[in-house]
Amino acid sequence: MLSVLKSLAKLRSTDGFRAFLAVCMVAVVGVATIGLPVVFGGATTTAQATEPSPEFESYDSITQVDSQSEPADDIYLGDNGSAVLHYENDSEDLDKIDVGMDVSEGLVHMLVVDDVENPNKDVESANFSTILNQQGLSGSGSMVMQQPDDLKDLTVDVSGEVSEDANEFNAEMSGSFNGENTSAGTVSTSGKIAATADRFETNGEVSAETDTMGSGSNMYVDAAVTETKSGYTVDVAQERNLSQWTASQWETRDQAKQTLQGQYGMLATSLNGTSEIEITNYDFQNQSSGQSQLEIAYTVTYTGIDSGIEEQLTDQLVSDESADLTRSEAREIATSITEVNLETISFMVDVNEGSVDAEWDIAIANYDELTLAMFDLMEATDTTGQLPQEQLENARKSIEAQQAANLESTFTWDGSVEQTPSGDLSFNATMTGDTKNWDAYIDELESNDVEPPNDVTFDLTAETDGDELSMDGEFKLESKDLAGQTIKSWAQSIQNSQSSTTMSPKTEEFVSALNESELKVARIDAGLTDGTVRVEAGAQFENMSEITDTVSESLSVSGVATEQHNETTSMYVYVDDMDGIDTASATKADLEQLSVVGPETTVHQAGEWEDDFPRPDTDAMSEFLETKSEDAAKDDENADGTPGFGIGAGLASIAGLLTTLVLRRRA
Repeated sequence: MLSVLKSLAKLRSTDGFRAFLAVCMVAVVGVATIGLPVVFGGATTTAQATEPSPEFESYDSITQVDSQSEPADDIYLGDNGSAVLHYENDSEDLDKIDVGMDVSEGLVHMLVVDDVENPNKDVESANFSTILNQQGLSGSGSMVMQQPDDLKDLTVDVSGEVSEDANEFNAEMSGSFNGENTSAGTVSTSGKIAATADRFETNGEVSAETDTMGSGSNMYVDAAVTETKSGYTVDVAQERNLSQWTASQWETRDQAKQTLQGQYGMLATSLNGTSEIEITNYDFQNQSSGQSQLEIAYTVTYTGIDSGIEEQLTDQLVSDESADLTRSEAREIATSITEVNLETISFMVDVNEGSVDAEWDIAIANYDELTLAMFDLMEATDTTGQLPQEQLENARKSIEAQQAANLESTFTWDGSVEQTPSGDLSFNATMTGDTKNWDAYIDELESNDVEPPNDVTFDLTAETDGDELSMDGEFKLESKDLAGQTIKSWAQSIQNSQSSTTMSPKTEEFVSALNESELKVARIDAGLTDGTVRVEAGAQFENMSEITDTVSESLSVSGVATEQHNETTSMYVYVDDMDGIDTASATKADLEQLSVVGPETTVHQAGEWEDDFPRPDTDAMSEFLETKSEDAAKDDENADGTPGFGIGAGLASIAGLLTTLVLRRRA
């Protein structure tokens, strides 16, 4: 990729090429803007330019480069104010370059093939393809590389789907690697999380065995919280070693009870309630090491603390000036908190002679009213209008739809890591996610005029075979008008950024043009095979002229085409209007004020030349932007696909290239 960057950087600065780059930049950043969050889960609104080479210098705006455009080698004047600008460029560093743009059709295309400098021998091949259009975003790809030395074997299979009928996720992975320099021992865990609109439940366990833990850290705790009609009970069983500084607090049963009363009684007092402590088992022993050992079991009974919680929370909400709540409204919120039902809360931790075991079981219910009360609180505290009312209302309707459909989401996991006698570390893990009554939930959303989640499918596999590691992945996101909305969101994020107040008028003009350009489709393919990198990109806009008109103040560019002979690439820039000059009778003297005319420029007057120049191949551009069938994509050796793990890097690189060449081009 770096060799492609350097080679493209050497192309001469022309109005047509910069118009082409501006359009490409918009398309590629549009794909990257939506592609990066899909792949990595993060939020991305703009793509920042990278610094591929010290051959670039900074400009304040895109059109500042216009005054520094290199003169054309030839200018062929037409008889209707039009012209064709011809540039010859040294392209010996590129195996192939093809650039095309047709403003009237809104089409742009680029193909670059080049040898990689100092290729990574570990990567045998890598391909990706991604398409952004009005229906959504999709991508696929693969990579084959030499198996890393420490990796013994690996199998990964991850898939997921969100649609009208299902919301599910599955992942399985297993393998082993060299662990001679580690002492991992054995670690295993399993568990489950289940949630509905008014109930949350989780249970599971973790265990580990290792030689790095000494006997001095032995400990055992088993605790449970239970809700009663009048309050709560806390049952605790505990075994632990005591230092000589804390042993005096537990030496007798009475001292132990007094210590516990100090720990637990303070909470009851602060909430105007009461607490009672009953010790059901007590054993204290001094040891010759200077430490003491305590084994104790007790029950703490809280009474009347709910009313204290409600009263204190009500006072806090009423006194909060930003909340703007009446006392009745505040008490309703506070009551919804105490009405949450703690069905069970229990956990156990046992640390003993180099092993650790932990278990938990938690179930909380009846929090549906609390959830809706939180929406009331958010609306009450949003006195500045920063939270869009429509978003709050849709979120409320979504919760109500979950309740009506009895939606239940479940996530389970089971995994382990074990060190074998040979020193290798083997691992195995499975994770599943599923949602019951999903179709009923979608129906409830639609009946309440709330847009359901976008359809998403993804799949990623990885497997070792001999001395190779191969990876394949694909994903698809369905969303109406995604291409156009992505570019508009990008433009709006720039306008709303902190640097928007310092933007030059020309940059403001360019950003404003983004909102009007209406990106329809963008596609990027890239591949690396046998030390050769191939990058192909294309896009179509509804109003491409909105972007191209911001690049040059003097010329109206209508198209760009190239042709390559040996180590020379000729670029032909088609211009509809040469700054209002009557080209039918113009000579070189009439054009000398234009930056595209220089001492070495040859001007061919109208009628003195024949039109045999290459034209933008709109049919090929349109064909590239059409989605190929899966079979055709597999059979096409040059069609490159993107694994889910590779899209981010590929798009960021290309977006960085195009953004840099437009904004930081040196004459």
